[in-house]
Amino acid sequence: MSESKNESHEYKEEDLNILLERYETMSEKYRNLYDNSPDLYRTINTDGIILDCNKTYANKLGYTKEEIIGKTIFEHVAESSYKLLQDAYNTWKTAGVVSSREIWLKRKDQTTFPVLLSATNLYDDKGMLVGSNTTIKDMTEIYNAKKEIEEHKLKNLNVIGDLSARISHDFRNPISIIRNSLELMKMQNQDLDEKNKNHILMMERAIARISHQLEEVLDYVLPRPLDLKTHSSYNILESAISKIDFGEIVLNVPKEDHTIVCDGEKIEIVFINLILNAVQAMEKKGSMFIRINETVDSTIIEVEDTGPGIPKHLIEKMFEPLFTTRQIGTGLGLVSCKSIIEKHSGTIDIRTQIGKGTTFIIKLPKLQPKIL
Repeated sequence: MSESKNESHEYKEEDLNILLERYETMSEKYRNLYDNSPDLYRTINTDGIILDCNKTYANKLGYTKEEIIGKTIFEHVAESSYKLLQDAYNTWKTAGVVSSREIWLKRKDQTTFPVLLSATNLYDDKGMLVGSNTTIKDMTEIYNAKKEIEEHKLKNLNVIGDLSARISHDFRNPISIIRNSLELMKMQNQDLDEKNKNHILMMERAIARISHQLEEVLDYVLPRPLDLKTHSSYNILESAISKIDFGEIVLNVPKEDHTIVCDGEKIEIVFINLILNAVQAMEKKGSMFIRINETVDSTIIEVEDTGPGIPKHLIEKMFEPLFTTRQIGTGLGLVSCKSIIEKHSGTIDIRTQIGKGTTFIIKLPKLQPKIL
């Protein structure tokens, strides 16, 4: 009986040795993966002190491992990303995980480079939290490619801008002549019948539409700085509405006037684009609701229609340049709206439901007027 027990004990000890050998092999394997990974790895404690790092991390930053270990993670972050890293660190402390945070690291020679940082909790063999393992991906090549694309895009936009400016200049003179001639006709023929009055009205709206589209293209390719002044929301909205044919749409507008510090011409462009978008969506039939409200620090503008709504797969594309679901238009209307609102430090969002309609929601902070 005792022999049987000894045999069993020896078997378990031998089995344990095999497991320990496998563990050491696995540890060595993972250590090699850690050290030789093309990504940057570092291990920190709960106070943000670096306990370990791989060769890539040290080489990318231009330090030796000995110079890195024992330093705080904030020693190797660019000044512009200090708050971002602090936020990522606080998120990890609270949630136990951080995913794909874009920050810039600082090398020993003080140059910087962009990275994506992700971190997960690290526990000891008793299950106690001791720190985190951080994976950092060098985004320099992607950033440079993106920068090159943006520079190429800007160069193309400048060429298009010059061409658009010339075309616009050539168009403005004949458009002005047509507009002035129509005004003269109206003054000299005040007894026109209803049919001819409608024809003149159609021509005026067509001229306004051409002018608006020219300005839309120019404002996209050659954006002008904001001219911030105090304006009446009622006056801006009334001017925008006067330029649009609503057909059979029932229009509901706010009764209260609000004071807005903004670039009046540009906010009028936003109103025109959003209202036209709604008119086209409803095919000139239905109801439209324009609401303007205030909070302590913001002005909230809503343009709601009772149209068909926007399918989910199209919502993300609505603010892309040249994207349009209509045969008429430049595809720059909503792009211009977004650009103008963001220049005012505001936001624009979409709330939509298929079969019930769409609401564009603008939030404008209460800015200070320009001191002339």
